[in-house]
Amino acid sequence: MTDLNIDDVVFGQADLASCDREPIHIPASIQPAGCVLTFGADDLSLMRYSMNAAEFMGVEGFRLGMSMTECFGANVAERLVVLSRDGSAGRPAIHFDMEFPGGVSRDVAVHRTGHDVVVECERGCAAAVQSHLLTRLRSSLEQLRSPADMETLLRLIASELRRTYEYDRVMVYRFAPDWSGKVIVEDRAESLESFLGQHFPSSDIPAQARELYKRSLIRVIGDATYCPVPLVQAPGLAPLDMSFMHLRAVSPIHCEYLANMGVQASMSVSLMVDGELWGMIACHHYAPKALTMVERITAKMLGEFVSLQMVALIRARRLELTNDAHQFLSRFLHDSAGAHGSPGFVRGRVHELLEVVACDGGGVWTEGCWTAEGRSVSEAALPILLARASELPGNQIWHSDHLARDCSDLAGELHGIAGAMVIPIWSQSQDYLVLFRREMVQTVVWGGDPNKTYTTGPHGIRLTPRRSFELWKEEVHEHSSPWTDDDLELAAQLRSALMEVMGASQQQKLQERAQAEAMQRVLNDELNHRVKNILAVVQSLVSRAPTVGDCAAEHVHSLQGRIRALAKAHDQVMRAHSGAALRDLLAAELGPYNDHDGKVVLDGPDLRFTERALTFLALLFHELATNAAKYGAFSVTEGQLFVTWRREDDTGDWHIRWEERHGPPVAPPQRSGFGSLLIERAIHHDLGGTARRHFLEHGVVVEVSLPAEVSVEAESQDLTRMPVTPDVRPGESASACSLEGRHILLVEDEFLVVMDVEGALLEAGVNRVHAAASVSEALDILAREAIDVALLDVNVGNETSIPVARALSERGVPFVFATGYSAQMPIIEAFPSVSILQKPYAMLQAVTMLSKACCER
Repeated sequence: MTDLNIDDVVFGQADLASCDREPIHIPASIQPAGCVLTFGADDLSLMRYSMNAAEFMGVEGFRLGMSMTECFGANVAERLVVLSRDGSAGRPAIHFDMEFPGGVSRDVAVHRTGHDVVVECERGCAAAVQSHLLTRLRSSLEQLRSPADMETLLRLIASELRRTYEYDRVMVYRFAPDWSGKVIVEDRAESLESFLGQHFPSSDIPAQARELYKRSLIRVIGDATYCPVPLVQAPGLAPLDMSFMHLRAVSPIHCEYLANMGVQASMSVSLMVDGELWGMIACHHYAPKALTMVERITAKMLGEFVSLQMVALIRARRLELTNDAHQFLSRFLHDSAGAHGSPGFVRGRVHELLEVVACDGGGVWTEGCWTAEGRSVSEAALPILLARASELPGNQIWHSDHLARDCSDLAGELHGIAGAMVIPIWSQSQDYLVLFRREMVQTVVWGGDPNKTYTTGPHGIRLTPRRSFELWKEEVHEHSSPWTDDDLELAAQLRSALMEVMGASQQQKLQERAQAEAMQRVLNDELNHRVKNILAVVQSLVSRAPTVGDCAAEHVHSLQGRIRALAKAHDQVMRAHSGAALRDLLAAELGPYNDHDGKVVLDGPDLRFTERALTFLALLFHELATNAAKYGAFSVTEGQLFVTWRREDDTGDWHIRWEERHGPPVAPPQRSGFGSLLIERAIHHDLGGTARRHFLEHGVVVEVSLPAEVSVEAESQDLTRMPVTPDVRPGESASACSLEGRHILLVEDEFLVVMDVEGALLEAGVNRVHAAASVSEALDILAREAIDVALLDVNVGNETSIPVARALSERGVPFVFATGYSAQMPIIEAFPSVSILQKPYAMLQAVTMLSKACCER
């Protein structure tokens, strides 16, 4: 037992303070019920022997170094060698009634440990006793074969062992997680007091003793008052590991413990479940009682059989529990599939999750959100518990039935909660299912005071085993009911199911992210393509030489108008679900000229165009409207414009007619302008259509024919209408109220736009323009300056100008919004009476709308 830490404590000299370090596996002595001899595994020479060996074996004597043949004769030596090969450390080979020289018959147990062959010899038992034992063993196995439940099984084994071996008391002792124990079954003589239900501290069976009980499944003490028989061995030999020896001597501390209970003989049989020490069967007798090797082996067989039955019952119980849990978890996983494993789905099923493992409340911590039901710690205290639980490596389940001890930082936050179980459900995002149990105040009955006390014993004044085993009651607080193995099994199933759900959610997110990234790349490519096309169109517009006779201001105004026409077409395309409507484009472009009923008449069915077609039509209609305002129907009050369109039934082609009436006389132009180029070449080159222009006496007529493929089918839903910011007609008065002397706040993050607006406002007589590139800068200006009116770009950097709008409203200062987005943005709709300037806008538009805002103040 090389893994036991013996420190510097010597066997037989330990007290209660050091008994958990006493090297009980190397006592160098045996009980006097037999003798022991050890031989070197290589040369079979005698290495050690107990001082009673010669007398017990009926020979004159042994000396170190003798060969096994010299000790026992060739025939016996040969059989012992065979047994040494069959026997393992944990399960010695047994031979009953082996004949030794001199006619001595002994029961023999042989096993190897290290480089030693260990031979134990004991007196055998009569044939009648062996026959009785076999009969009892067969009867006991039949009784134990099909127990109804665990309690029935343990009652049966206690009864059978007492009947078979005639001990005064047989107890089944169950270990708790802290290795304290409780007597859960007892069969005793009627004259004896009961130990049933009593608890015993872990110090009664220290750690190295429990380790020995795991390795050697039976331990018998025939007389607790015995005198140990020492081993004789050659100087310099390492101590003999006696862990698996039947005759191994017992710690004096344990013998004193038994004597204090009045017990003179005992037998302990280990109960093992899944390789761990579940409990023990403890047999007590109040007089010396030696057991033969046959009796010990049958008792050990019964213990192993009971352990197998216990495992079967435990697994059957767990199977029943897991089947019930499996039905729920199957439904849970099925339902989660429809929710794509959403954490919200898990949060919505907290009540059902808390029913799988018995608890008084709990909740789910997912994505930094705590959803609880029933008893729970506060959300503020929860991170303390989760931090404690996360100290376990991997995805282990953390649990405690004594939070005040195991998570002391929660002191003052428990409010009647004493136990918790933390189940990781997704380690990558630190998500957990947490279960809580309330405090259960218990009265624990101990078999005597469990605290260590100094008393005077046979070895002087020292810490000794307690002398009194009278009932000692303790009221236990701040504990919940313990988390059982069944609870942990169910929790493990919950963890697996929830990890599957959360895994599906993460997989869905990864897929969505991958799809979004792919879509983003496509959109970026498309945006890059469109921006380049728009820039190419703008470059073409800008690079055209001014019309002969136009001044610089007129040329700039023309360029601005054409660019705004492109912007309006772009807005129509972006807002349309299925193409952009011709009617909306015309309404936007002709709106500034439609100053009375009948001025502009639009007539035709719902016609929608592709983006490419709309770009050229927007420029065409802008040029026609501009010319009409200069020379045609829009230049006089009585002038009218009729725009009609229809579809050719046979070909599906579209015909659009622009007809001006009641305007001044017109004549063909002396030179071709930009509008002429659009009519004569662009419509045919880019759209595959035709365009003709007629200069009639009553006005200009333009006829455009477009192939069916440049139009698109309209969807059933109506097109969302965008309020149109009217252009200011050439020559129109810029303002009803003068801006002269005003202080204007301009919130705009594009410096070039700031320069244009600032210049236009200063030309209009504004005293000062206070430009701000951020919300905080704008609020600072408001705090120190008296502002008369403001122009607010809705989107400023990564924020909106809404806080500035609220501050202006509170001060009663009028303002105008500017945006390149839809005017139906929710944040804008919060200010329904505020005018909206659609980007890109003309500087005259900005001046006019700010002037009107001042008038409405």
